[in-house]
Amino acid sequence: MATMITNDCINCGACEPECPNNAISQGETIFVIDPMLCTECVGFHDYEACAAVCPVDCCVTDPHNIETEDALVARARALHPETQIGDNFESRFRKGQGKAAGAIAQKQAPAQAASAGANEVMDRVASATGAAPQMSGYAEPQVNFLSLPEIDSWEIPIRCFKCHQTHVESVRNFMIGNVIFCPHCNKSMVVRDNLNYHIRALLKDSYERWGKEQNAFSSQRETELAQFMEHRAKEAQAFETHQRRELQRIGQQLETLGETYDAPGKPIKKGSRFGWG
Repeated sequence: MATMITNDCINCGACEPECPNNAISQGETIFVIDPMLCTECVGFHDYEACAAVCPVDCCVTDPHNIETEDALVARARALHPETQIGDNFESRFRKGQGKAAGAIAQKQAPAQAASAGANEVMDRVASATGAAPQMSGYAEPQVNFLSLPEIDSWEIPIRCFKCHQTHVESVRNFMIGNVIFCPHCNKSMVVRDNLNYHIRALLKDSYERWGKEQNAFSSQRETELAQFMEHRAKEAQAFETHQRRELQRIGQQLETLGETYDAPGKPIKKGSRFGWG
C-alpha cells in the first residue's frame, strides 16, 4: 500500500528531500505523493522516511492502494536500475532481517569474541595444570518473539447506535465511503475519513512501535551479553595469572628444599668442642 499525505499537512517540506524515489512534490494546497513512484522506502529503509520526519504525522498508509512487498521492491528496482537491490534488502515488512540482520550480527561479534577468548584462557589453564577443560554449561535463553498478524486481518467490534447490539467487522471494511450494515437491525453506517484515518494511524503506529521495541530489546540483550562475557574473560585471565604465579611459587619452594636438605652421606663439618671452627 502506497503512502499518502492527509489534509493535516502544514507544507513544511520536511518529507520531500527524504524520499529516495523523488515521489513527493508540492501540490495545489499540500504536498502530495505520486503512488507510481512510492515504494514505501522498500529497498532503502526499514521504515517510511517521510513519516519519520513529518512533524504532524500526516504521512499515512493509503487504504485505497494496497500493495505487496514484492510489488514495491520490483518498482524500486525499476526506478533505480543503477542501484543493486538484491534479495537482502531493507523493508518495513521485514524489520530485523536484511541489512538490519547484519547490524545485529555485528553487535553479537563482541560477545562471541569474548566467549571465544574466555574458552581459550580456560584451555590454557587446563593444559598448565593437566586438568581437563570444563565448559560452564551456560546457554543464553532464546527469546521467542511473537509475530504480528497481517495488518488487514484485524477485526473491530462495532456497537450499533440504533439497536445497541455489537457485531464484528473486518478492518478492510473501514474504507472511506464504505457502507456497513448492522446484522441485527440492518441499520447502515457510512465510514468517514476521520474514522478510517484513526484506524489506519493506530495500526501503523502500533506496528512501527512493535518493531522498534523488539529491535531495542534485542540490542540491549546483545550489549549486556557482550559485557557479561567480557567480564568473564577478564576473570579467567586473572585466574590464569594467579595459577601461573602459584606454579612458580611451588617450583621455587621445591628448589629451596632441594638446596637445603641434608642428604644421607653428606659430610658434616664438625666444629671445635669449644665452639669455634
